[in-house]
Amino acid sequence: RRDVKGNARGNARGNARGAVDPIWGDVAIKSYDELLADPEIDAVYIPLPNHLHVTFAIKALEAGKPVICEKPVALSLEELERLRVVAERSGVYLYDGYMVRFHPQWQWLKEIDVGERQQLIAHFSYPPQPQGNIRNIAAWGGGPIWDIGCYCLLSGLMLFDGVPELQYVIKTPEEALDVEKSAAAIISFGAAGSKSQILNLSCSSGMGLSQSVHLIGSKGWARLDVPFNPPMQTKGRYALAEDGIDTLLGLGKEVVFAPCDQYQVMVEDFAMAISEGRKTDLSQSYHLTKILAEMAAS
Repeated sequence: RRDVKGNARGNARGNARGAVDPIWGDVAIKSYDELLADPEIDAVYIPLPNHLHVTFAIKALEAGKPVICEKPVALSLEELERLRVVAERSGVYLYDGYMVRFHPQWQWLKEIDVGERQQLIAHFSYPPQPQGNIRNIAAWGGGPIWDIGCYCLLSGLMLFDGVPELQYVIKTPEEALDVEKSAAAIISFGAAGSKSQILNLSCSSGMGLSQSVHLIGSKGWARLDVPFNPPMQTKGRYALAEDGIDTLLGLGKEVVFAPCDQYQVMVEDFAMAISEGRKTDLSQSYHLTKILAEMAAS
């Protein structure tokens, strides 16, 4: 549960000076290859820039190290297939690191009965990042589609049945960079019962910090206050036809979720998966990679 992403560089500096790092103790930072060859390393978390995910996930799997790979795990179906083959051949567990899957608010949203689910509106945005930030480099898999649009698409995969198909996308270019500034898309998940299932997705790296997920069905609606990186305790809201027009058109009824660190729960489940000998499952990763790559290339 150590903060790998936040402390790796500080640890390298501390060991270079011979000091003991307050997080890592006297653990030595080596090259990536030396790290993967170290028998005391049980598993690997890969937070590298997006274009390096597959390369180092394969290296880790071939070294027998189970992997949590930061999202997106791959930038093309070809990359994903290479990774799948190695994971299957090695038998070593690989997890596509979406921590949101483990927060109880998503289980609540999956289970609440709003009737036939027809519309899902998912949005994620943040302000412009400093020049040189890896999110601003297209060749490294930058841009908000890969960075945060993936969460919006994942919400559709978690809440709808069926196979996603990209229907329409519009992108606004970033004037000073080679990545998009924002993107919006309509994605169909086919029909469930007599109703179509449509995801309206929008993401941006040039707007104020904002995120929302709003599900609408034939009997009402439900939404999450902070769907993707919530505080320790967060809330949801819902309204059904039986609650009356004032509730439906107002703030709805409030649901308070138990305190949860979704990153910790993900890591605990990852450790359990390894001990149980679970097989790697990249079925959702396939749909995420396919649709996001189509959006990025459009």
